[in-house]
Amino acid sequence: MRVSNRLAGWAAVAGLLVTLLPALEARARKSDRLLAEGRVAEQRKQWDKALALFEQALQEAPGDPACLMAARRVRFQAGQAHVEVGLGLREQGKLEAALAELQKAVAIDPSSAIAEQELRVTLQMIEREKKKAAEGVEAKPEERGLTPAAEERQEMLERIAQLEPVPRLKPLSTQPINLRLSKQPPKVLFETVCKLAGINLIFDPEYRTDPSMVSNLNLELTNATLEQALDYLEAMTKSYWKPLSANTIFVTNDNQPKRRDYEDFVLKVFYLTNITTPQELTEISTMLRSITDIRRVHQYSAQNVLIVRGSADQVLLAEKLIQDLDKPKAEVVVDVLVMEANRTKSRDLAAAVASGGTAGLSSPITFAPRNSVTASSSNSSTTTPTASTQSQLISLARIAHISTNDFAVTLPGALLQALMTDRQTKVLQSPQVRAANGQKASLRIGDKVPIASGGMQPFGGVVGGFSSLYSQFQFIDVGVNVDITPTVHGVNEVTLKVELEISTVRDRIDLGGISQPVIGQRKVTHEIRIPEGEVSLLGGLMQTQETRSLTGIPGLMQIPVLKKLFSSQSVEKNNSELLIALIPHIVRTPGVTAQNLKGVASGTDAQIRVSLAPRAPEAPKHPPEPKPAAPPQQEVKPALAPAPNVPKE
Repeated sequence: MRVSNRLAGWAAVAGLLVTLLPALEARARKSDRLLAEGRVAEQRKQWDKALALFEQALQEAPGDPACLMAARRVRFQAGQAHVEVGLGLREQGKLEAALAELQKAVAIDPSSAIAEQELRVTLQMIEREKKKAAEGVEAKPEERGLTPAAEERQEMLERIAQLEPVPRLKPLSTQPINLRLSKQPPKVLFETVCKLAGINLIFDPEYRTDPSMVSNLNLELTNATLEQALDYLEAMTKSYWKPLSANTIFVTNDNQPKRRDYEDFVLKVFYLTNITTPQELTEISTMLRSITDIRRVHQYSAQNVLIVRGSADQVLLAEKLIQDLDKPKAEVVVDVLVMEANRTKSRDLAAAVASGGTAGLSSPITFAPRNSVTASSSNSSTTTPTASTQSQLISLARIAHISTNDFAVTLPGALLQALMTDRQTKVLQSPQVRAANGQKASLRIGDKVPIASGGMQPFGGVVGGFSSLYSQFQFIDVGVNVDITPTVHGVNEVTLKVELEISTVRDRIDLGGISQPVIGQRKVTHEIRIPEGEVSLLGGLMQTQETRSLTGIPGLMQIPVLKKLFSSQSVEKNNSELLIALIPHIVRTPGVTAQNLKGVASGTDAQIRVSLAPRAPEAPKHPPEPKPAAPPQQEVKPALAPAPNVPKE
């Protein structure tokens, strides 16, 4: 019974599987089709369509990892695409359409933080526009697209653009001032000059003058500008004046407390374009502090920026200094010519009666018995067997019968040799090196050759036991190695600090089982100053080597006539010549102009003060009518002097 029940259960399961397999197979085929269609839409960047197809495939095959990963990937892309569309619409001022796109992005991908953030910002912008509409203010489309942060940033930029520089006087009359006044107080002198130029004048309520100069000042001006006249009065009356606007000046006493209270400060940012190292920026900053007495100088090395805050005259002087110092570095191109010529000649002459010719007379006598006994022997060990050797032996009975027939001798032959060789080698290398003024430039042409260095160390860490050889390898440059540091003097002379090395691998030797190279080296290190374009010869090296050798039979090779028959003579000549030439070419200069060399008045030791030349008058659109020449000097009635304050008794 139990067996029959089990068989019945297995049969039911098998029937169920047979029934479900076609449906499962059909659903699998449908999910694969939807997955393939979704991938095509994804390649075309149709993110909404691809997401819909992947979600349908996921419904058909809930446990398929491919469908799950594809749906998650495309959900992010679809949400991001709606965010980008919404941001574009919002920049155009279409806030409602942008809100709809951002809401779609949040619905598609609720985990997108950027979609939620931009949705909140868009709602704030819509509320802002509703308030403006309620107040009757109509916003422009470009203003509707501004976020609260962008709106605040735009207002900040507008405020920065409205910042005014230090005012500069623009008098109504630009005619030169010709004036003569006698025995007038300082206030009358200032008021008279300002009336002539058509500008307003304001005195400090605490303005006081020296009693000795109340009515004893004389002023005579001829063809003077307004600024020059005011500077004259400032020096005469020990006063300080500054422009409040284009047509108003302020006058007070010239002392340190008043200058500290009334002197305007200027903030300026200098962007230096030719600085390459932070050290150069620090040097310019230190120079500004020491020359212009500006205390507030800060540097920002990331962008080569100097931030300066000081008086108007100090900042103007700093502008002049930075303009003179921020120059491009001079650059030099150096042509390096390496010319080497080697020539080797050899001559071998031999006429000898000898077996080796050059080895003298050698006639060995060997033992060759007629009836020899051949015996072979082998020398072997437990590890490595060696080859067997054979020797010719005779029996003891034949020792008494040894004669000249049992020996052999090699007769010397004759040699006649005449050989001559001629070998020439020429090497020409002409690299170019470009370097900035004061900067080192290096050129390496050749190979890196390994050189072993090492020593002995105990094997296994036991001192006094076996030792092993260890090696360390260093690589050195072999070839043409050039290091040049140029210094440009003006526009036509250059100082070159040169290190030139030419090396080759001449031979190799065996040291401790390691083949080590033998490197031939020619090195020149010196410093020269030459004109631009002039050729400088650094290392002209000529070498001539002659080697003579005579070999032959002793005694016979010294006989005057026979020595040529019993000796050989070899002559070898080596000629080598090395020539190194440097040719500098200046390809860039700092570009110092006459304005950079111009000296400017910078005030006194206690006070920095610079003066500006009058502006050139603009050319009139229509030629003016001729006017009669102005008199060289005009009498001007001075302003009425205030009545002196007489103390009451």
